[in-house]
Amino acid sequence: MADSKDMKQSLIVEDDPDVAKALAIRLECSGYEVNIAQDALLGVSKAVKDAPDLALLDISLPAGNGFTVADRIQELLPQETPLIFLTASKQPDFRKKARLLGAVDFFEKPYDIERLLTSIKVALKQIILNQSCKKEVTP
Repeated sequence: MADSKDMKQSLIVEDDPDVAKALAIRLECSGYEVNIAQDALLGVSKAVKDAPDLALLDISLPAGNGFTVADRIQELLPQETPLIFLTASKQPDFRKKARLLGAVDFFEKPYDIERLLTSIKVALKQIILNQSCKKEVTP
């Protein structure tokens, strides 16, 4: 397993404790540090406090929704944070709204965990690439 300072931190905002725990276990086994929030307000609070490298957001949440959490994360965090939405809803406009908010991916439950893990890896690699390009351009 990676050194803790090298571990990428993820935030899971999911109101179903069983889904959140199962996802957290898979992420931890894949080398990620995980924080869980079970409602929208706590999700925003933890994002601001911990500045995660990635956020996995359910859409239907107590005290708000995943779209609001995404909007607040983008507004309040100084760094680019990849957002991946997870939902049980089949509403077609949700996928479009997620993309408009800058989501790097969107999964309907039940989702393929291997595909989700691949999406997370790709999103985090893209952030590293973007950061290194910015450093090269900055005088």
